[in-house]
Order: sequence, then C-alpha cells, then structure tokens
Amino acid sequence: MERRKVAQGAEGAQCTITDPERGILAAAPIVAGTISLAVGSALASKIRKENRVAVSFFGDGAVGEGVLYESLNFAALRKLPIIFVCENILYSTHMLIRNCRPENNIFKIGKPFCILSCRVDGNDVLRVYEVSRKAVDLCRKGQGPVFIECMTYRLRGHVGPDDNIQGTHTDIRPPEEVSKWRKRDPVKKFESFLIKNSILEKEDLEKISQEAKKEVEDALAFAKKSPYPKEGELARYVFKD
Repeated sequence: MERRKVAQGAEGAQCTITDPERGILAAAPIVAGTISLAVGSALASKIRKENRVAVSFFGDGAVGEGVLYESLNFAALRKLPIIFVCENILYSTHMLIRNCRPENNIFKIGKPFCILSCRVDGNDVLRVYEVSRKAVDLCRKGQGPVFIECMTYRLRGHVGPDDNIQGTHTDIRPPEEVSKWRKRDPVKKFESFLIKNSILEKEDLEKISQEAKKEVEDALAFAKKSPYPKEGELARYVFKD
C-alpha cells in the first residue's frame, strides 16, 4: 500500500490498517470484527448509489460469533451489495471443525436469510474468480447479498510457521493431512495451469517469484531498521484530523 494508517493499542498488540482510497476500510484483529464494518460500507454504497460492492473475508472460527448472523440478517433485509466470503480451513485456531459444528456446512447458514449461498474449492483460483464475478454482478443488479464458502487450508501454523505459542510445537494437525493439502497449494496449481496452457513459461514464473521474494525481504529490512513509534504518537490516526 502507498498509503497506510496504523492505530496501535496500549499493549501494542492490535492494529487496524486502513486505505480508503483502495476501498479498504479496516483490517481489525477482532474475530468477526470486520464483518459489520463491511455491511456498513455496503449500506453507504447503496445510499450513495455508487455501484460498489463490499466484500467481507473471515474464517470458519468467525462463524461462531453472533455479529455474523446480525450482519447477514441486516444485509438481506436491505438487499445490500455485499459478498460474505468464509475461508473454511477446517480449524478454528487449533480446534477441528467437527468439534465446533455438528455438520461441516457453513455455506448453508446464509439460506435462512434468503441469501444466495454456495461452496467452492478455495484452492482453485479460476473457480473462485468465476463464482466471485457472478456474485459481483448479482450485487450490482440489486440481487445481493451473496455468501461464498471457500474450502481451503492453512499450510503454516495459526501463529507463525511452527505455531509455537506455548513454548512447544502446538500444531495438532496430522502431518499426513498437511502433506495432502500441500499438494493442493493454490499457487502451484495455478502455475501448472499457466504452463500447461502456454500462458507463461517456467522462467517467467521464476522471475515473478524472485521479484515477490525480494519485495518481501526489502519490506522486512525496512521494518527492522525503522524506529519504534514515540509514546506521544499513540493516538495518531485513531481519529480523522
């Protein structure tokens, strides 16, 4: 992002990143916290007749929060242009989904609110794109909202590469399960599609990979060299000047 604002909490653990010029209102760390913000954005777009579509991304863990159901109800009642996207990784932090839900059927929660709902392979980039385009078109025609459940998986730990949050390796997922999903890596699947269909050469993909890696390394180096914020800046960017 070229323009970024960060509001840091007293303990320095939580932050909100916003970029209104690109349509990013907030990336709050609270579970399900951004869902209602997206609904507010969709309501504003409808009132202003801006023909914009809000998108709310959340994980399967957020499905246990009441704010989601309140948001679904309000969005359906007002036919708001919003797409609810649940990234179902089968684990709510460290709890397997069967220990949270009697049935793995998250996409069905939108149906009682008369919301068009579907489930897709979240690791299939083209399929997600196709379904998302249709959802956007429906929302712009006043036929929203839409609920999409993307079946996917996180290949790393919930907190860091090894999920080392209690002093020991706490990732409870079976190694064979992780290995199975690693073979369905969406990036690698899309790369294979591009090469197979002669859209890009292997050398082109390698160049893109190296450029992305360098960008991340440069950003990390910049962050480590940057000074810590001063105490007097604690309340900066919390309210609009």
